Amino acid sequence: MEPARARNAALSESIRGADRTAFGALIREHQRSVLMLALRMSRGDEQLAREVVQKTFLKAWTHRDGFRGEASFKTWVLRIAHNLCSNELRRAWRKREVNPTGPSGEPAELGRVEPRAFDALAVSEARGHLREAVEALPARQRSVALLRIYQELSFAEVGEVIGITANNAKVSFHHAVKNIRRHLAERGVAA
Repeated sequence: MEPARARNAALSESIRGADRTAFGALIREHQRSVLMLALRMSRGDEQLAREVVQKTFLKAWTHRDGFRGEASFKTWVLRIAHNLCSNELRRAWRKREVNPTGPSGEPAELGRVEPRAFDALAVSEARGHLREAVEALPARQRSVALLRIYQELSFAEVGEVIGITANNAKVSFHHAVKNIRRHLAERGVAA
């Protein structure tokens, strides 16, 4: 048995056996990845992201029998987080609690401007355009791009998290990159 499968099988057994110590270690190992995914999906809403992280691990514990070890624990828990975040965003959108423009940037300080400040401003502006381009993507493309780029998951893992095939994940990623480039080109930003 290859090492990854052996680890997943051992994890599966310890989790099903309600081993709180092993589960605690898994939370510590993966909570940052779950938080980063939730932050990106919620467009920086830290309160929503932290709620999603708590709900994710609570759901993972209460549904631990669902972890069969076929995928990595990280992939399994990111799928839970992705689904919870999508549900929370839909709920918030219906209530109109989410600001569609995302969190506002910090105001620039007045005073002397250093030469490097222009470079920092250009980078900040480019990041803003990129964030805007990612937010403008259709939901599936946005999810695939976020998981692929920021979580560094393989297309197979992205597919498992979102519930699509690896090939569909590749196609969605291709379209996401194309749409991001088009969005940036329309704003005069090199892609």
